[in-house]
Amino acid sequence: MAEELQHLIDRIQKEAVDTAEKQSEQLIAQAKQKAAAMVKEAEEKARLLIEKADNDAKAYTERSLKTLNQAARDLLITVGQGVENVLADIVDETVEQAMTIDAMKEMLVKVVEAYVAKGGVEDRVEILVSPKDQQEIVRFFESRYRQKLGQGIQLRAENDIFKGFKVSFAGGRVHHDFTKEAIAESLTNFLRPHLAEIVHRVAHENSGKKG
Repeated sequence: MAEELQHLIDRIQKEAVDTAEKQSEQLIAQAKQKAAAMVKEAEEKARLLIEKADNDAKAYTERSLKTLNQAARDLLITVGQGVENVLADIVDETVEQAMTIDAMKEMLVKVVEAYVAKGGVEDRVEILVSPKDQQEIVRFFESRYRQKLGQGIQLRAENDIFKGFKVSFAGGRVHHDFTKEAIAESLTNFLRPHLAEIVHRVAHENSGKKG
């Protein structure tokens, strides 16, 4: 009887141990599966975060480069405009100094000589000067071209002219502007492309040095 009881007890213990081992193995397997799933999910999240960070970095870099390029263009334009304004001021001042009454006389002599060489074929030549220079120019012409004054050449003052003169041929159909403003503008327009080329070349050279 005691042996049968002991055998029963041993069997119950063995079954309990087997059951516990099986449950333990199941729990371990479930834990491993859950851990593997969590690791996989974490790895996927990390991959997505890295991919997003990489895309964000590329987008930020691209935006930054565009911003820098635009800023560089704006700066270049601003510098170019500033230099162009300086150029315009220099040209204006240079023309202002060069456009003396003697220089105007020499220029007008060339105009009148060209008119005389053509035999005065135009209806008339009208020379417009500033009120300030009118008397001096009239005296000069009276001493050299007295016969032409009143016949084919007329001199009169124009309030809009401050320095320089205008010449009108054939009743105003042909017009030449030799005022200080017109000459300065023409010189500035002539120099502007050369100035732009210099600014761009200097900017390119500086960019190459920084690189």
